[in-house]
Amino acid sequence: MTAADEDTALTVDVVPGQAHDAPHLHRMVDATAARVGAIDEAVADKGFDGDRLRSGRIDRDVCPVIPNKRNRADPWPFDPEAYRQRNMVERLFAKLKEFRRVATRYDKLKATFLGMIHLALGFIRVRATTNVNTA
Repeated sequence: MTAADEDTALTVDVVPGQAHDAPHLHRMVDATAARVGAIDEAVADKGFDGDRLRSGRIDRDVCPVIPNKRNRADPWPFDPEAYRQRNMVERLFAKLKEFRRVATRYDKLKATFLGMIHLALGFIRVRATTNVNTA
């Protein structure tokens, strides 16, 4: 999932549980760029720390904000202030997991589960816009 803030998911996809997320980074960032236009930064955790992934972001004029793994021989520059924005995505995941059906993945089929995720994200978005208008 890519997100703009704690209430707005931009792209969502489901991969098998045993698959790692990192190989899907290029596809997800490209889908996000197609939807919103230019992307300034891609904030991710240490699981996405790889030269090929970072170079792919730089080639697309996206600044990768990814902490270096402890065993990295040649560390990349890292901006801890920008990395703090990652908590917004984590808060969106927490809100999404409030929906029990999504958190436990009751649905077996990818299409059904993805539909449930979209429905839950819609509820999250509506809740956020309703709270802003009433405050």
